[in-house]
Amino acid sequence: MSLIRKLASDTAAYGISSILARLINFFFGFLIIRYISPVEYGVYGKFYAFAGFFLVLLTHGMETAYFRHYSQEKFKQKAFATAFASIFSVTLFYILFSYVFMADIATWVEESKGFVVLFTWMMAFDVLAALPFASLRATGRPMRFAVLKIINILLFIGFNIFFFILLPYLPVSASWNLNFGLPKVVFVFTANLLASAFTLVFLMPQFRLIRSGLDVGLYKRMLQYALPIMIVGFAGMINEMLDRALMTKLLPGTQQENNIQLGIYSFNYKFSMLMTLFLQAYRYAAEPFFFAQAQHEDSKKIYADTMKYFIICGCVIFLLITLNIPMLQGILSIYSPAAKHYFVGKGVIPILLLANLCLGIYFNISTWYKIIDKTHIGALVSVFGALLTLVLNYLWIPTMGYMGSAWATLICYLSMVLLGYLLEMKYYPIRYDLSGIFSYIALALFFFSGAHYLSTSYALSAGMQTLCAILLISLFIAFAYFRERSKKI
Repeated sequence: MSLIRKLASDTAAYGISSILARLINFFFGFLIIRYISPVEYGVYGKFYAFAGFFLVLLTHGMETAYFRHYSQEKFKQKAFATAFASIFSVTLFYILFSYVFMADIATWVEESKGFVVLFTWMMAFDVLAALPFASLRATGRPMRFAVLKIINILLFIGFNIFFFILLPYLPVSASWNLNFGLPKVVFVFTANLLASAFTLVFLMPQFRLIRSGLDVGLYKRMLQYALPIMIVGFAGMINEMLDRALMTKLLPGTQQENNIQLGIYSFNYKFSMLMTLFLQAYRYAAEPFFFAQAQHEDSKKIYADTMKYFIICGCVIFLLITLNIPMLQGILSIYSPAAKHYFVGKGVIPILLLANLCLGIYFNISTWYKIIDKTHIGALVSVFGALLTLVLNYLWIPTMGYMGSAWATLICYLSMVLLGYLLEMKYYPIRYDLSGIFSYIALALFFFSGAHYLSTSYALSAGMQTLCAILLISLFIAFAYFRERSKKI
């Protein structure tokens, strides 16, 4: 099996859990619109936006530092214990900080203390599980990783089904205020907390690696490597999540009106997450793979090939979603009539899909600075992207609403791709198949534009639009197959 096919195999293995998680989360969003209001959906979107920031801060780059040092024989034994000691200490400080300043935090997020408590412990359990999951990736155990991720998913959805569907029929629900006087969306956070706690228990066998002991010298080395990675990750979260965190602050309406707009945006954002889930599965396999190949003579060719095949897959996902929006809209409207209130924001879907495709391209480009230990350069690029996101959202949200946020995300990631490519050509030049890359992206955009023109100009039925989607996607795959079939992958 060639190296590229090995990477594809691992991506598929990690993708089982990632895809299932995102798909369940995707459909879960449509489940809860039958039980919570658009205002509560906005609260749901806001807190899960904050979760991304906290996950990056609390892990502070130690996952990537662990991969980097685990791949070096002299650090292999103590890499886990050293990294986990750092994460545990930061998490403990986070819990104490949250309780001391709970009233201030609740005031700032414009929600009750109950939400803050649930969120604090939910994040603590998720963060403590991050490195044990990373150790499964580093040691090449994708199936155990996938099984535990799937268990976490099933627990989360199971607890939600219990709270929203079964609990109202139990006698206890009439006498106990089980959601603590908070909106029903609190059940989502409670389910997440319980699922995370159980998953951490299932990961206990990985904690035996702590017995190797903490190495202070290694800790200093790992921290120096990790902090720029944390800046990169935090800046990435600004690019990905800041729009939802800021929207209720920058929109000109009342708090309730702004939460409704945030709920609409969060609902449609879920469609672009189908691109993100592919990137997540790919990243799980690619990070340790890229480090392992760094010393090989043909590593640059491998990196160039993986970039191209990633883009081919990303373009297929883009077409699958954008060309089938009418069919998805019809199905979801049948399932829940409330869906029509959310699809008014469907215009953001293709913009955000392209933005996430650019994010995946940048992930491939950014490999070089991790390999040659110039993570500070990656941090500077990410900070540039974060500042651009902040400025564009600040300028566009008050006037363009959530469409401004979508365009800001695309422009940010595209700018990072261009800047990252120029820096890569200076420090670690890789010869990409640029003609192939541009031809695939251009063909995908052409098919999308053509389908959109036909559907709007000739008022095609949902069935006809679906047939056109099948034809165009098949043509794209055939074009990629015949162009690449003579090349060894």
